[in-house]
Amino acid sequence: MDRVLKIKLGVLVGIAMLSLVFHEVLFHPSVATKYHYSVTLVMITAICFGVILSTGIYNLAIFFYLKSRQHLFYALAQFSVLLFLVSLDALYIAPFDGIFGFKSLFLLDISQDLMLFFSLLFIREFLVPYLGEKLDDLINAILYLMVFDVVFALIFSFTVVTKLIPVFVFIWLVLSEANRKAEQKDLPFYYLLFGWGLVLLIVALEYVGVRDRIGVVFPFLHVALALDSVILSPAISYKIKLLDQERIAQYSMLLQQSRLASMGEMIAIIAHQWRQPLTFLSFALMQIRKKCGDEEVQDTLKEANGQLQYMSRTIEQFRNFYNPSKTKSVFGMREACENVIALLSGTIPYIRLEIHEDFTWKGNRNEFEQALMNLLNNAKEAIEARNISLPRIVLEINRPFVRVKDNGGGIELQNPEKIFDPYFTTKKGNDGIGLYIAKMVIEKELGGRLSLEKSDVEETIFQIKLGKIVS
Repeated sequence: MDRVLKIKLGVLVGIAMLSLVFHEVLFHPSVATKYHYSVTLVMITAICFGVILSTGIYNLAIFFYLKSRQHLFYALAQFSVLLFLVSLDALYIAPFDGIFGFKSLFLLDISQDLMLFFSLLFIREFLVPYLGEKLDDLINAILYLMVFDVVFALIFSFTVVTKLIPVFVFIWLVLSEANRKAEQKDLPFYYLLFGWGLVLLIVALEYVGVRDRIGVVFPFLHVALALDSVILSPAISYKIKLLDQERIAQYSMLLQQSRLASMGEMIAIIAHQWRQPLTFLSFALMQIRKKCGDEEVQDTLKEANGQLQYMSRTIEQFRNFYNPSKTKSVFGMREACENVIALLSGTIPYIRLEIHEDFTWKGNRNEFEQALMNLLNNAKEAIEARNISLPRIVLEINRPFVRVKDNGGGIELQNPEKIFDPYFTTKKGNDGIGLYIAKMVIEKELGGRLSLEKSDVEETIFQIKLGKIVS
């Protein structure tokens, strides 16, 4: 447990100790009607009830369709919120105290426990892609407290934990820790923080009695909880969509790796079959050179032996390139780039290597070379699509960057970064997965960063930035 979390837990203990000072008010609250709503406010409150109920039913339906626990927990949290608001209005707000026809402090207490319990289960499921299991211990501890509180209420007819520490404080604790520890954040993550932040602010102001002091009669809490429902439901659906896209992309990546592995096996067989005749031919040329004294023939035999060595090296390069090994090693950028250029020299003869400052790096060399090959093939396709008369592709090494430059005419998009989205393509007959896989490999597998640095009619530049350079 780090220092920041200890301080936050200390704040919770301090709130609990302070609550004990006001235990008479907390454990024996008044049940008299406090607010009288006008027709307009009743309509606003009813609309909020409808929004929360509809959100709960919608997410429950999505759960039965997708079997997503995230939707189930959010639906149950919404039903608990609705129960809490109905219980609250029945106790303190006219004309709802007469419409609902019951006053139950026990139901109000239990609904708060259920609201916190299911909200935390939802938040835990939602945060898994961002945090993994980092907050599980904290969330589980609060969940156990809620179970204890419900059991305590069933025995003694009132809760104790949520009276000493308000529900919104537990939510604040979890979300503040999530915001502090999450390394990558996206739009759904910020939706979660904004939606709950709005609710926590309103609840905190209600708790300290700000509304009573300023004398404003308005269902702020109802509106805040309804807005939270409206904000988070699309965020959940959008997050599911992102996860689905990532799952499909991962499948495509695995399929590509499977194909590369199959090609590697095939090339290994070819290499094995070629090695013996190449060795025999090399031995035969040596014998001929020994018995032939003609200088011109000697030169020809020397060139022929060089070609045999080149064939042997090429087949070995291909065999190593398609090796699906995940082993990390220290290698030089120049060596890796030269290997990729050698492999592509038959299909892209106009690649040029520029070295400003070489460097060595530790990682999976095969994965790096495959990502680099994707970028070079993408540049070749752009050049061929526009029939560039003087094609040019430059592979530049300048510590800590590796750049791929081409004169293929640029990318005609308002938002060029979309080219990294899965299945997005501007080329006919292209599956739109090559650049996405290159970005996935470089950023998620190798810990680097791939970006589009420049794109215009004269030049397009893709930049790879690699961290943790060895030398």
